[in-house]
Amino acid sequence: MTPADLIGPTLPAGARETRAVAATSLFGAFSRAGTSGSLGNELDSQLLLALRDWSDCVLVGAGTVRAEDYVPATLPFAVVSRSLSLDPDSRFFRGTPPLILTPRASLGDASLTLTRSRLTQAGATIVDTGGGSPAEIIAALHARGFSRISCEGGPSLYAAMLAADLIDVMHLTVDPSVSGGDAHHLPLENSDCGTRRFTLEATHVSPDSVLFCRYRRSRA
Repeated sequence: MTPADLIGPTLPAGARETRAVAATSLFGAFSRAGTSGSLGNELDSQLLLALRDWSDCVLVGAGTVRAEDYVPATLPFAVVSRSLSLDPDSRFFRGTPPLILTPRASLGDASLTLTRSRLTQAGATIVDTGGGSPAEIIAALHARGFSRISCEGGPSLYAAMLAADLIDVMHLTVDPSVSGGDAHHLPLENSDCGTRRFTLEATHVSPDSVLFCRYRRSRA
């Protein structure tokens, strides 16, 4: 089984599709001891990189960038942040300058003037997403020519994207383990969205019992 097999069929280049990729513990925790690094296995890491190769850009929350200490990348990253709380001196900014997706209110917030200046001086492009809704975030990326979008979370961003019905394909890796350090389950409790159903397209179980699932949104 290769990462390409896990990705499965893809739409033609230029066709719009948003995929999400996540690894969880046996009972759905997205992190262990503060990060997702110990969840999944080598094939899961290869899948993440393969989805980055497939995508035009990676959509991710600022909290995940900080918690996972993202490394420099060559492909565009679109980072969602209302507070603009990103460190322009971090190694993340040594790669392709990121897009910072932020609501218009943050662009007009005088208390963030210095922060905005430091981010732009580090090469970042700050993108106005209007009210900051998931639909406006995706529309802003589409307007910039990004059709294939890979969403890497974290849980709050996954929840918002799912509630807005913007995930077309979900790649879910289930690590068959539990730990006292497990945390960050999907925060859908206060969402007013209806039920979102996905169809299971493919599964694969690696020799260490890690389960790989690919689901496609059912919109019939």
